[in-house]
Amino acid sequence: MRFTTNKIIATGLVGLTLIATTLYADDKKVVATVNGVEITQETLDAVSGMVSRSTQGEKVDSKALLDDLIVTELARQEANKAGLAERDEVKNKVKDFTDKLVLNLWTQEQAASFKPSDDELKKAYEERTSGDNKYEYKARHILMKTQEEAAAVIKELESGVDFADLAKKKSTGPSGPTGGDLGWFKAESMVKPFSAAVAKMEPGTISKEPVQTQFGWHVIKLEERRDVKPPSFDDMKPQLEREFEQKKMLEYMDGLRSKADVKVMLPEDKASEAKPAEEQKAEEPKAEEKK
Repeated sequence: MRFTTNKIIATGLVGLTLIATTLYADDKKVVATVNGVEITQETLDAVSGMVSRSTQGEKVDSKALLDDLIVTELARQEANKAGLAERDEVKNKVKDFTDKLVLNLWTQEQAASFKPSDDELKKAYEERTSGDNKYEYKARHILMKTQEEAAAVIKELESGVDFADLAKKKSTGPSGPTGGDLGWFKAESMVKPFSAAVAKMEPGTISKEPVQTQFGWHVIKLEERRDVKPPSFDDMKPQLEREFEQKKMLEYMDGLRSKADVKVMLPEDKASEAKPAEEQKAEEPKAEEKK
């Protein structure tokens, strides 16, 4: 594998970072010097490993890689001679990079310090896998604009009219053409009034009263209900640990803010005020679109 000068920057920047970390290593084996600046075997091996991983294990030509590191070091020295490091825009970018690096490292280490106990994780697991989450439902519905229209639909169904046929004729929802079919879904995927009604129904039954949501009035037929086998505790443990750490980190930051002297001078933005109820409803997920 031969590196070309087109890859100098991509390879060299990482190489220079590694060079900086190994210049002062004890007992270092020097494989090249560039105007007195040493490139060590440790640096060459580290960059070689990185390149090998990026090329899915393809063999790396160490001599070609070393040539790239030499040319990159020469370019770095010339850039320093040009005084680029003294420019304000460069200093600001270096400061921003340093700040982000330190912040990211601190955040990771601080979050990792909030280690949950097994009891806390098991409690979170039980909460996540209990309740309505243990079922999936298969249902159809007919969506009408008014309560009176929905009540009339229930009477027609009581007289023996086929639910799917009536949904195709009368439902105003997007699932109407498919007979009101919603497929299989979990309760939490639907708006609350709808999911609450479904959870109380028995398979094969039709809602006795119209169910109101922000989209209109629903007549629901629950066709089937099945148990959902939750993932095992061991499978969910890594996710639960991350969520626990994130929650504790947010609480920690809230505590820091409550103790800090924070003054906000930004004027209130009128556009951020609460939207009218009609606009809020329009933005909520539609039950009939959840499959």
